Amino acid sequence: MRIQRKLEYPLWKIPYFIVKSLLISIKLIRTGILFLLIENKYFSKQIELILKILNNIFGNKNQNEIGEKLSKILINLGPGYIKFGQALSTRPDILGKITCDELKKLQDNLKPFPNSISKKIINDENEDFLRISLAYFDENPIASASVAQVHTGVLKDGKKVAIKILKPNIHKQLFKDFTFFYWIAKFLEFCIPNVRRLKLSKNVEVLSEVSLNELDLTLEASAADELAENFKNHPNYRVPKIYWEFTTKNMLVLEFIEGIRIDDVELLNASKHNIENITEIGTEVFFLQVFRDGFFHGDMHPGNILIDKKGALVPIDFGIMGRLSNKDRQFLALLLTYLLNKNYKKVVEIHDEANMLGKNISHDHLAQAIRAISTPILNKPIGEVSLAKLLGQILSLSKKFNIEVQPQFTLLQKTMLMAEGTTRQINPNINMWELSRPLIDKWITETHDPFKILEEWFHKNKLALLKIPEIISKIEEILSKK
Repeated sequence: MRIQRKLEYPLWKIPYFIVKSLLISIKLIRTGILFLLIENKYFSKQIELILKILNNIFGNKNQNEIGEKLSKILINLGPGYIKFGQALSTRPDILGKITCDELKKLQDNLKPFPNSISKKIINDENEDFLRISLAYFDENPIASASVAQVHTGVLKDGKKVAIKILKPNIHKQLFKDFTFFYWIAKFLEFCIPNVRRLKLSKNVEVLSEVSLNELDLTLEASAADELAENFKNHPNYRVPKIYWEFTTKNMLVLEFIEGIRIDDVELLNASKHNIENITEIGTEVFFLQVFRDGFFHGDMHPGNILIDKKGALVPIDFGIMGRLSNKDRQFLALLLTYLLNKNYKKVVEIHDEANMLGKNISHDHLAQAIRAISTPILNKPIGEVSLAKLLGQILSLSKKFNIEVQPQFTLLQKTMLMAEGTTRQINPNINMWELSRPLIDKWITETHDPFKILEEWFHKNKLALLKIPEIISKIEEILSKK
């Protein structure tokens, strides 16, 4: 069951939200972040002039300190803002590498809560776990992130485990942050009608649901279980064992993985791992999750992927998972294929077929606009091509061409950026999309095979088909009585 908590706010809170948004804006401006946004030319000249004035009055003059100051502000503001910072850490194209490197510390290097609280939470969840089930418990956490921290322990049978526990009051804090983000989105949609096509409030709802589901660790365990089932026959990708007998909503116990972070190239080489092989495995796994299963790891930053002694990829966090319908997968596969083949008219056609374009939009003009933003990206050296960035650029055309933004792709684009960034870090000369192309082409061919379509239809409707003889028999029985 998914957690669904509606983002609502009473009218009396609106003045409070207005004051809060102004105060937060001033805090963020003081970090110097406006300088980075101005440098990357994301705004019109009029807005850019206003931002320059604000930056000159309030902004940080030392650009090397932006990341550090921004991290501190986001940590102080709360877990929802930390998640926002984690997402920004994957966008060096917006904030630059130095700032993003600082923001990456928000992924798992936050200040932990005291050991006494950790033990209390564990005892509240299972009073026998520390006393009876564990032979050893390490009081020093190995990781502390926005919503949880992780300790290690050893079971009585000698197996080492990771023990993930939620931070105190995290449900209330995170929901409070997302309610505020929802109000800001609604406010912008009300004040700027053209913003509505971006579906900001819907995107906040989607991200809120994903993040709040992260706060039920039995759902995270279930996600790990499903991912393990999907890859049970894959020799180079494995999911840690979940200890269901100890797992609760606030505590997750799973197999501890001895491994090397996927982005620690120096240690991987020293351990004689094949970097090229790791890149190929990662690309294949990403493709299988997104296209074959429609169920993908939504938080693929390098800290969440380890390489074990055998060279297998091992994910270690399953709090944020994404799903795509078969229709969404087919659209995405065709979109990526047409972009890689530079067939921009087809890119426009599939948007139109998916009812994502406004009325009276010139297909030729849109194709020309997509070509204009695609060519500089696709003509880069192979290791620098970013389809995730290109998809973001296409979304930037939404205002001019009335393209309806699809919220279900928001998490996927973030995941694509993380996957691309990680691939580029460990193997700069490889383009994961070129590696994926034959897999995507094969998948498209198979999903459009009429025999395959017929087989899937029979599979979905087999229960109804099995009842046909029974229905015929009843009809004959009624007719015979007449």
